[in-house]
Amino acid sequence: MSNESQPQPFRIDIDDATIDWIQARVRNARIVPDVKHPKGMEWADGVPGNVMDRLVKYWREEYDWRKVEAKLNSTYKMFTLDIPEGNELIKLHYVHHRSDRADAIPLLFLHGWPGNFTEVEYLLSLTKPEDPSQQAFHVIAPSLPGFVFSSSPKEADFSISKIGSICNQLMFKLGYTRYIGQGGDWGSFILRSMASSFPKSCIGIHINFLAAKQPSPFTHPLAYLRLLIGDFTPDQKKRIERGQWFFTDEWGYSEIAGTKPQTLAYSLTDSPIGMLSWLFDKMTPLVQPGYVWEPEKVITWVMLYLLSGSSWHARIYKYGAPVIPPQNDVKIVPGEVEFGASCFPYDIGYIPIWWAKAELAKNIIFWKEHSKGGHFAATESPEVLKADIREFVERLSDKARKSLKY
Repeated sequence: MSNESQPQPFRIDIDDATIDWIQARVRNARIVPDVKHPKGMEWADGVPGNVMDRLVKYWREEYDWRKVEAKLNSTYKMFTLDIPEGNELIKLHYVHHRSDRADAIPLLFLHGWPGNFTEVEYLLSLTKPEDPSQQAFHVIAPSLPGFVFSSSPKEADFSISKIGSICNQLMFKLGYTRYIGQGGDWGSFILRSMASSFPKSCIGIHINFLAAKQPSPFTHPLAYLRLLIGDFTPDQKKRIERGQWFFTDEWGYSEIAGTKPQTLAYSLTDSPIGMLSWLFDKMTPLVQPGYVWEPEKVITWVMLYLLSGSSWHARIYKYGAPVIPPQNDVKIVPGEVEFGASCFPYDIGYIPIWWAKAELAKNIIFWKEHSKGGHFAATESPEVLKADIREFVERLSDKARKSLKY
């Protein structure tokens, strides 16, 4: 058996020439002057000039990639593994932290855009809970194909189902024939695909981004009627309106990526400042008001996208169907897969549980609506998310829990 078919330890070690090129582009960057905006409308045209000035100044004068690189290498146990899918061979980059606990459960964490594998950082403590009575987990967090250090598909039509197959194969190759998954954004859609395609292995999923097509009057007349008359609480209405705002006023990036991903990728991967503004334009409105992104984290996320040298951060919006909002090709999570959801008020994917029971999942065992938090749950609200994952596992059926013991 070749080395490539076995996990290979991975350390980030970016060559000096690449770092020098990025630093030179940042050092010589020209920031386009902004215009004056009415109070409260500063972000109406994109990232405000004063925000960009501040971030670029930090990048030029304070940010140290080598220190960050060392920190990443010391924080994450990383590997690569060659995984075939159809005519493709993906060298998948992933984080794998095994628990010392004999009763630990495999947990697959999947990121989305504009996130990356480092979102799993605060979940790594699940491998060794301070309270020994709490459930322990083996934590696995891959970089999606074409993201960060995972190689890119060569064919255009590398769909969500293919990404799901890659992730399922990863779990099997690591010895986890049964596991649970957690994810938001694209990660939630990939896990839903995996639940439908591999229900005997992906036995439970917990997501924090909820979207589904409207209930059908033929198959779910009561849910359809509730939707028709607007049977929502004031809080539910506010959450739904936030999603409507996003998909009306903030959805342009997806239209561009979903039609001309290659054109977009040329400009972003060749411009550190362009990538910074592109990512931060969506990192900011998707969080709880008052949440402050640390400059080092912002620039590091941007660096990880620059270092990928790939168009798949955009291409996933064109070929990563199902599209958002979901269309008819999004399958309902089958009843044999146990489903849990955490709803954060400043996320932009939300439906009430009665809607979810009709069109999202047949076997909802855990549902919690929080009063704080946004789209990046693992980063913004890690303690809350960890508690929800534990509670979700506690509610798994005896059969499911027993099947997860190795």
